[in-house]
Amino acid sequence: MGELAVRSRRLLAVLVFGALAVTAPPASAAVADGPVGFAGVDALGQNGTTGGAGGPVVTVTTAAGFLDHIARPGPYVIQVAGTITLPTGSTDGMHSVASDKTIIGLGSDARLVGGGLNIGLPVDDDVTTPPPNAVHNVIIRNLSLSGATDDLINVQMFSHHIWIDHNDLSNGDDGAVDIKRGSDFVTVSWNRFHDHDKTMLLGHDDDNGAQDIGRLRVTYHHNFFDGSDQRNPRVRFAESVHVFNNYYRDLSYGIASTMNAGVVAEGNYFDTVNNPGRVEFSGELGRMVARDNILVNCNHEIETRGTVTEPGTYYSYTADPAANVPGIVQAGAGVGRIATAAATVDGFAGVNALGQNGTTGGAGGQVVTASTTSELLQYIDTIGPLTIQVSGRIAIESKQGVRPNKTIIGLGSSAEITGGGLDFHRSFNVIVRNIGFTAAEDDAINVGKESHHIWIDHNEFSGPADGAIDVVRGADYVTISWNWFQGTDKTMLIGHSDGNASEDTGHLKVTIHHNFFDGSAQRHPRVRFGEPVHVYNNYYRATSAYGVATTMNAGVLVEGNYFETVPQPIVVGYADSGPGRAVERNNIYTGSGVPQTSGSVVEPSTYYAYTVDNPATIPTTVPSGAGRL
Repeated sequence: MGELAVRSRRLLAVLVFGALAVTAPPASAAVADGPVGFAGVDALGQNGTTGGAGGPVVTVTTAAGFLDHIARPGPYVIQVAGTITLPTGSTDGMHSVASDKTIIGLGSDARLVGGGLNIGLPVDDDVTTPPPNAVHNVIIRNLSLSGATDDLINVQMFSHHIWIDHNDLSNGDDGAVDIKRGSDFVTVSWNRFHDHDKTMLLGHDDDNGAQDIGRLRVTYHHNFFDGSDQRNPRVRFAESVHVFNNYYRDLSYGIASTMNAGVVAEGNYFDTVNNPGRVEFSGELGRMVARDNILVNCNHEIETRGTVTEPGTYYSYTADPAANVPGIVQAGAGVGRIATAAATVDGFAGVNALGQNGTTGGAGGQVVTASTTSELLQYIDTIGPLTIQVSGRIAIESKQGVRPNKTIIGLGSSAEITGGGLDFHRSFNVIVRNIGFTAAEDDAINVGKESHHIWIDHNEFSGPADGAIDVVRGADYVTISWNWFQGTDKTMLIGHSDGNASEDTGHLKVTIHHNFFDGSAQRHPRVRFGEPVHVYNNYYRATSAYGVATTMNAGVLVEGNYFETVPQPIVVGYADSGPGRAVERNNIYTGSGVPQTSGSVVEPSTYYAYTVDNPATIPTTVPSGAGRL
């Protein structure tokens, strides 16, 4: 697709979950789809940090394309693919990033080498108050940065609302992440720092109080300081600086607080660190409050002095127990740990209706992690918005109810719910992503009883006793996208039964796109009463009974799909159910039967905009993109 690919469906624009408090069980401040800490605070005219959300999504593979897009005005989501070598030239290798950008690596091998990123206006010592054009709202995630001739990342000149998350930083000539000259409201989270000396400076120098005092509010959490010798961070003037749940291993010193800076260090794990925390380093003394840290093989205790404004006056958070930090951080920090595709809902789940503005899931709620059955069941039954991260394999029984306003998202590629399923009964605004559903004793996911605005995306399904995903009993505004159905039988039912017209007619508006029906038998979907049901750009491979069945006057639009070895691609009427209506267009049928069509169907475009991919590309794009991320 060349240097630049603007993707209309598989968008990476980040769903931002703020750091607002909700009533929820205590849990980890673990991997989120939005910043925990100061970058999530509403301040300086900015509502948290959203980066390039809402702007074009582009993919860059060369330095020229990368430098062009990071400097453009307006929001952009810039996806980095492969290795990009940045030039040095007259800039000493520092390249400026404009406001409202998300820069995110694709996969685990996206790299920037040779140069660094500058987030901020040119240095001017005479500017001592934030200028109106200060750079703001920038996200940098899932990138390896190394070999810069200056800093790897430099944040300066009153830049604010910056989130630096899940990166791998090493071998820069100066700082790995320096934050200075009045910058504010920054979160540095889940990064791995290694093979580096002067890791992180916070505050320019001892003479820069005019720019820095009253600013430099920064959160550092869940970072892995892996032999990064010093400045982890070194702080001047800043308050509050919140350093929590980081893992320090084999360093000369961890944190230094100087020039009356105020640092709260809590829940960190220091292993073989000569000086874990210092308030006497150079210049005037700093202040430090330390609590709930663990020190192993350290030559000195953490130095404490004075009081510090509590970070909790700005945002809500829950610290993990320090004893758990080495395992949590080593498993979660660095690149390749987060989903880097399709975080923008489309289709019917994105439509404003029934009092719901699209589907946002747990946005605005706390982020928790479930790694046991009891945790998962507790969290899905919690009232209020919540982002529930599923870690590892969790066994449940039967179908378990999910309350409204939840995001249920798997961590990494091993998140699995087995034995049972998720049930929606008068629920709404729920997102389910990046989870493997196996061996459900009934349905894996049942969207039932007037539930609406449900988005089921990038999951894998195998071995359910009944449906993989059923949408029934008056449910509405549902999108099912980029899932992989592996050998399922009764894959997807829309509409409960032939006798349920009174509940289902006028509802069951469902979008089904870019799913991989891989050797599955039937119901892809089987539809009663729903209209419109929009089935586009799916890949059907060796589906043994039939592809799509429309019955009981349902209206189904089938377009841009690829049917390969499907004996009955589209069926009008099935078993004892009366006929429905089907419109087909621009599909490809390879080694397949003749599709049946009948009547007309309400166009989905009367509800939402969409673009259909060339169906000839579907056998390539869907298997490579569907399933867990």
